[in-house]
Amino acid sequence: MTAFFVFDLLQGEEAGLMHSINGYIFGNLKGLVFPYGAKVRWHVLGMGNEVDLHTSHWHGKTLQLGAPLGRLPFGPVRTDVIALLPAQMVTVDMLADNPGEWLFHCHVSDHIDAGMVTTYRILPP
Repeated sequence: MTAFFVFDLLQGEEAGLMHSINGYIFGNLKGLVFPYGAKVRWHVLGMGNEVDLHTSHWHGKTLQLGAPLGRLPFGPVRTDVIALLPAQMVTVDMLADNPGEWLFHCHVSDHIDAGMVTTYRILPP
């Protein structure tokens, strides 16, 4: 599970807003490593208040949003960006078949600038 969260360390002053993924900023979240061919289920959580809208973006892969058996009325959707409102969780599935180290971040530009970015790695076969 990954949680997109802004920590306020200085009562609303911009310098005290830490834009994090799982509490880590600027690429310090480690351990998002998957073997080639693994079926990975991501649970992505957005937390905060009305200004904490996040768009989690996976480079290098698309993910499937929706029930694996197509139980949504419109069927599963393939995407690389998920929009998150505060206190919303979304589950997406990924097939780890593109080896490399890939960027994973919030696509809101000031969130990227403030540290809401890390990487995930897919190991070679």
